[in-house]
Amino acid sequence: MFGRCLILAMVFALAACVTSTVKLDPLSFVADPPDKEKIPRVCKSAYERVFPKVAVVNFTNNTTFDFANMVQASIQGQRQRTAVGGAAVAAAPGAAGIVWGSREHTRFQADSQRIERQVNAKLSESVEDGVTNEIVNMGGAKVFTRTEMQKVINEHKFQRSGLVDDTQLVRLGKFAGVKYIVTGSVNNVNLAWKDYGSSGFKQQSGLGYVIAGGLLSTQEGWNISTEVAIRILDVETGEILFSKVVSGREIIGKTPYPNYDALIGGIKKAAAKGLEDARPQLSKWFTLKGYIFQTRTSPDGKERSALINIGEKQGLKEGDRLVAYTFQEIADPFDESKKECDIVKLPTEIEVTNQLQAEKAWVIVRGDAGSIKRIKVGQLVERAPLEGQSFMKKLGY
Repeated sequence: MFGRCLILAMVFALAACVTSTVKLDPLSFVADPPDKEKIPRVCKSAYERVFPKVAVVNFTNNTTFDFANMVQASIQGQRQRTAVGGAAVAAAPGAAGIVWGSREHTRFQADSQRIERQVNAKLSESVEDGVTNEIVNMGGAKVFTRTEMQKVINEHKFQRSGLVDDTQLVRLGKFAGVKYIVTGSVNNVNLAWKDYGSSGFKQQSGLGYVIAGGLLSTQEGWNISTEVAIRILDVETGEILFSKVVSGREIIGKTPYPNYDALIGGIKKAAAKGLEDARPQLSKWFTLKGYIFQTRTSPDGKERSALINIGEKQGLKEGDRLVAYTFQEIADPFDESKKECDIVKLPTEIEVTNQLQAEKAWVIVRGDAGSIKRIKVGQLVERAPLEGQSFMKKLGY
């Protein structure tokens, strides 16, 4: 039963990963008669294409992986080894190093050459770069580069290593003229040896158990999990607007003695995967939005396409999902002079097609006949929240 469930999960995950861009020929659709959305005055501000200035700074490294004196050894000879507590289940001839999570006794005779070098893991800088890359690719914000922020730090005599509290970061943000500060920390790294050889899956007959055993065998070896905390600070108020802890996993193989570079590389890859789980929330804070230029209907009336005023230059990609809104003005029942804007999400699915330009894009509109007819010129569109890690990445692939 377990094997069958695992297979089904894999099939659905792989099907979700296989995406194909919608191909569209807009000229095969018939241009709709002018039908422009009437936008209440109180709702005009919703159309402002504001790209807030964001600074990604001061991620701290709270793990033990930072600076290390790395020893590279070249060893010739014979060795006998026994391990107790069994993190590493095999030994490689000529390998030297520490076996994590086990106690071992080793006897060997060898001639060796040693080269020592100091290594800086730079985990915090790596995570900062990863968060910066995520926000830049979303296209809904102007992100200050590290060079620009370092200039502000130098001009106002901030010590980067001393930017440890939110008050200091907010001060820095005000000097830099940014609206949001994105910060956080690398909190924990877990290194564990996984061995599924005794699970019995490989020995069982039947397709389900064979596939399940094959999947588990590819996960054997050193598994690294990295935990990252992310916060968004409002520079104007100093309020923490968003806080989330994410975790990613990376499999670095079955080498009995992974060197420091391999460990750090695995830690950084795991952190990068974890950051993908922050995408749904970050894409809400840094939303890409525009409006509809033109609409067209297929000859049979079953499909509609639309031209929008945002494109690749603003961070839009083929296959991105969008949502469309309509507006209405509502009055306060206790004070009719007080007007508010009510934003209603339309019940349609909108997808960016292969007709993607620098500052425009054609999209396909899906839904029932009544819903797609509600799409009009001038309506606001926003990119839907992005998805987090895929199923396979959560497994460490």
